[in-house]
Amino acid sequence: MPNFAKASLGKHKPVLLHESIEALDLKPGELFVDATYGGGGHSQEVKRQFPTVEVIAIDQDPDVDAIRANFRNLDEVVTRKVDAILFDLGLSSDQLENSNRGFSFLKDEPLDMRMSNKGIRAADILNSWDEHAIELILRGFGEESNSRRIAREIVERRKVKPFRTTFDLVEVVGKRRGKIHPATKTFQALRIATNEELTSLEMGLEKGFSLLRSNGRFAVISFHSLEDRIVKNFFRDKTKENAAKQITKKPIVPSAEEVEGNPRSRSAKLRVIEKI
Repeated sequence: MPNFAKASLGKHKPVLLHESIEALDLKPGELFVDATYGGGGHSQEVKRQFPTVEVIAIDQDPDVDAIRANFRNLDEVVTRKVDAILFDLGLSSDQLENSNRGFSFLKDEPLDMRMSNKGIRAADILNSWDEHAIELILRGFGEESNSRRIAREIVERRKVKPFRTTFDLVEVVGKRRGKIHPATKTFQALRIATNEELTSLEMGLEKGFSLLRSNGRFAVISFHSLEDRIVKNFFRDKTKENAAKQITKKPIVPSAEEVEGNPRSRSAKLRVIEKI
């Protein structure tokens, strides 16, 4: 298990740190599952505030010092009922900047994008999937309005030279124009498809909720509308079933001060429910 006292966060700043831990309503001696451990910021703060809370740290990234698993397989890793669970669905700064797996369009790296180093790579999708399938990914997972044009140009480009690096893809999607880089949505879509993120989230929510004790709390920090919609609907359905109650009627978002200090937090939304 990680040494929380020596957890190294690198450049990563945990998002909505105090808001999420406060919302979890932990008490001494309880059991907390950090299902997306990453740089360890949330778990480290839990141990600082509640030294007797037992923490189970999980992450699918092999470079992270935690139990290696995807939260879609929570029931295989956690065999006891727990008092609180946190999903932080964002990429850490260290993953973006130091993984050499092609998560960022600002660095020329192999087009891998696999969080777990298992399964197909992003380059495999670009080089072998048909134009229609690529267009569906870009439109459905990236909400990219230029999905047809980009998919067509990807297929045309690979006839000449296969995609190998992030800059190969950036050349097709376009250079920076305005505040949002034109490659932003394409990279998001490819990462989601490569890691089956939305399916994993749906499965993880179900399994996480089933592991909670009565009065246990489930907190999820999402970073884009597709994730947030899944979380919102799942929490709403559990509330309608009288299986849970909403702790956050509306999502908690970062303060202006947090966004100024950590611009990557700007799209974060925290939702929390309590199991009945």
